[in-house]
Amino acid sequence: MLAWYGNGYAERHQAEVVNYADDFVLLCRPGHGEAAMADMRKLMSRLGLTVNEEKTRLVNLPDEQFDFLGYTVGRFYGKGGRPFWGTRPSKKAVKRLMREVHDATTRRSNTLDVDSRVERLNPLLRGWAGYFNQGPVAKVYRQIDNYVARRLRIWLMRKRGKRGTGYRQYSDQYLYETLGLIRLVPLLADRSNAKV
Repeated sequence: MLAWYGNGYAERHQAEVVNYADDFVLLCRPGHGEAAMADMRKLMSRLGLTVNEEKTRLVNLPDEQFDFLGYTVGRFYGKGGRPFWGTRPSKKAVKRLMREVHDATTRRSNTLDVDSRVERLNPLLRGWAGYFNQGPVAKVYRQIDNYVARRLRIWLMRKRGKRGTGYRQYSDQYLYETLGLIRLVPLLADRSNAKV
């Protein structure tokens, strides 16, 4: 987005561009948003590029939030209701992971052995947590841990030709210690405070 800065738009609108590949966010002071968006559209057109209007919208912080690169960005509330600016994994990103876990634990995969199933789930979970490790993630990690354990238990039951949830048959100890399924919540204790 060198053209944004080189043509004086950043200074005129007091607006910064944050981008990754062809996705970007235009950050500007209150009252500059609409004019900055109009100039960005003109600039993109001059460069022979098209703005994806479905993904483009004007967001007023702190009243609203927006999603960028799988994260929801905005104002959140910590202990005691104290507000802070930050990020968390977006609902869409969480749903996408859960869909992948679901697909990996359907009846179609019953022919696979248990070790192969866990070996498929662990890199998926580890990779997801490696990217989505910024902001208040503990609640989301717990939600995912619970979902993965539930899906794996159901898969184990179906593999044996049984019905049910498998809670009595397959303990947490069996899933995490015997099978080696990873848990996301303990990964929180191992992460550093900043990405390197």
